This record gives sequence, C-alpha cells and structure tokens, in this order.
Amino acid sequence: MIEVMVTTAVLSLGIVLIYESFFICLDAFERSKRFLVVLPWAQEKMVALQDDVGRGGCAAFLESPGEGTLQNKDFRWNAACRTIDEEGGLYQIDLTVTWPQGKGTGRLVRSAYAGAEHEDQEGQGPKGL
Repeated sequence: MIEVMVTTAVLSLGIVLIYESFFICLDAFERSKRFLVVLPWAQEKMVALQDDVGRGGCAAFLESPGEGTLQNKDFRWNAACRTIDEEGGLYQIDLTVTWPQGKGTGRLVRSAYAGAEHEDQEGQGPKGL
C-alpha cells in the first residue's frame, strides 16, 4: 500500500511539473510574439527620430512619450535624446517600448546615433555626401 502511495505522489508531482513547464513555454511564446510585433514599429520609429534629430537636433523631440496599438495590443513608448558632440552635431537617441505582459511588463530598448545635417559653404548639400 505504501508503494502505491509513493508512486501516486511521484506521478502527481511529475504531472504538476509538466503542466507548469507548459505554461512557462506559453508565456515565453507570447512574449516572443509581442516582441516580433513591436520590433518593426520600433525600427521605423527610430529611423523617423533619426531624421527629425538630423534636421533639428534634440529640439525635434516634441512628441515623446506616446502610446500606440498594434494588432489590438497596447504599448507605450518613450524617446530620449542627448548631445554627444555639439560642434559636430552628433546625438544619441534612446527609444524604449513597454507593454503589459502577463503579471509583468515587456520591454524593448533601442539606441542609435544621429548626425545633424550641415550645409557646406557652397550650398552643395550636407557634408560628407
């Protein structure tokens, strides 16, 4: 009789662990799925921010922070700009996207650099082109 009770306990523990790992895998899948939905948007947003900063410096950040919806899922984003080299017109842009994920929060962080567009002395266009 004791052998049956021990066997039942071991099997019950195994089933519980299998179910728990199944739900952990589902959570990881959902997190990956949401990440893949937000990533292209974040890349497009970063390119737009680089263009804005290239034209107007850090003063171009008029719309940060913001909220959005992709595939019926809400997310929030925040962008920050800081000057790295004021004379050379080099700026760092940090973009953070967050969304509710189960009991926690999913997060995507991207950073990029942008250079200010300067006209050369003859008016031929931006330097370096």
